[in-house]
Amino acid sequence: MGLKIALDCRHFIGDRPCTFKMKCICENYSPMGKRILIIKLGALGDVVRTLSLLPSLKKVYPKSHISWVSLPNGVRILKGHPLIDQLFAYDSPGITALQAQEFDLIISLDKEPEPAGLCNILKAKEKKGICLSKWGTPQPTDPKVEPYFELGLDDDLKFFKNKKTYPELIHEALDVPYRREPYRLYPDKQAKEKAQRIFSSFTQSKRAVVGLNTGAGNVFACKAPSKEKWVEIAKELLNLGYLVALYGGPYEKELNQWINKACDNQLLDTGTDNTEMEFVALVGLSDVFVTGDTLGLHVAISQGVPTVALFGPTCAQEIDLFDNGVKLVTPAECAPCYKRSCQKNPNCMDIISSREIVQAVVNLLPKSCTV
Repeated sequence: MGLKIALDCRHFIGDRPCTFKMKCICENYSPMGKRILIIKLGALGDVVRTLSLLPSLKKVYPKSHISWVSLPNGVRILKGHPLIDQLFAYDSPGITALQAQEFDLIISLDKEPEPAGLCNILKAKEKKGICLSKWGTPQPTDPKVEPYFELGLDDDLKFFKNKKTYPELIHEALDVPYRREPYRLYPDKQAKEKAQRIFSSFTQSKRAVVGLNTGAGNVFACKAPSKEKWVEIAKELLNLGYLVALYGGPYEKELNQWINKACDNQLLDTGTDNTEMEFVALVGLSDVFVTGDTLGLHVAISQGVPTVALFGPTCAQEIDLFDNGVKLVTPAECAPCYKRSCQKNPNCMDIISSREIVQAVVNLLPKSCTV
C-alpha cells in the first residue's frame, strides 16, 4: 500500500479524520497492543457486573485495546466507559464487522448457545471462558473455567457451598488477579441533565433522598417485595422525614403509580420510560438505594450509592457491595430457589420486615444528610 496510514492505531477511524485531525502517521500514534474482545450479552445486570474485569485486564495488559460485544441495550449502557475502546452490537452488522477481525484474546462468559457459538466462529489466538461443543452445547474452554461453569449445573454448589462473588469467579476462571475494584458506569451529559430536571423539586431540599427500585424483571419470581410492602417501607421513611423516589422500568409504570397514590402522592416518580443512561444518572442522585437483586442493584454499585440489597430467590453471596451497603437475606427456608413462579403467601421477600429495611437505610445514610 502506497498510502501511509496506521491501521493499528487506536485513534484511526477510517471513514473520517481521527480526533487529532492530522495525517497519518503523527505524534499521537498509539498502537492498539493486545486486542481483547469480551462477549457478554445476557441480562443487563450481568453485563454491568462483568465490568469488574476491565481494571484488572488493564493492569495485566496495560497496552491493550478492549472491544465488547453486547445486545443493543448493553451497548447503550456501556457507552462512554473509558476502558472500552470499541462497542459492537450483537446484530448482523456487528457480527459481520467482528468476523473480519483477528483478536489476541476472546473472553466469552455467557452459557447460552448464541454467544458461546460466537466465540467459536470469531478469530483469536486465545479464547477463554465458554464456547460451543460440536453437539451445540456450551462447554468451558479449559479447566480453570470449570468451577464457574459448574455453578450452573449444581444447585447445591450454587445455593449453599459457593462463597465467592461473581467478580471473584470470573477472575479465577480467566486466571486474572482480582483486586476487588468496584465497577463503574458513566452517564453522559444529557442523561445527567435530565436526571437533574426530574429531581429539581427534591434537590431544593437538604433532606436525604431514599430511592426505592420496585421492579426486578420478569424472569424469576419474588425478586422484589410486593406493592403493599413497598408502601409500608415508603410510609415509614416519610414518617422519619426522608424524601422517597420511585424507580422502575416499563413493567413498573402502573405499580409505581399505585404505590405513589397509596402514599398520597408524596413520592417522586422518576419515570419508567428512561433510557439506560438516564436511569443510571437518576440512581446516582439517591442518597441510599433500596433494591432487589436486579439491574438497579448493579447500577447503584456503579454510582457509589449506599445500597440496601434485598435477597429472596437468588444468591446473596455472589454479590459484592464493595463495603458500601448491606444485604438483607430472607429467612425463608425455601430460599434460594431461582423459581420462575411462586404461590407462597407471604413470599420470601415479604418475610423481610419493613422495619429492618428502614433501619438499614437509616444506618447507611451519610451523616451530612438531614431529615
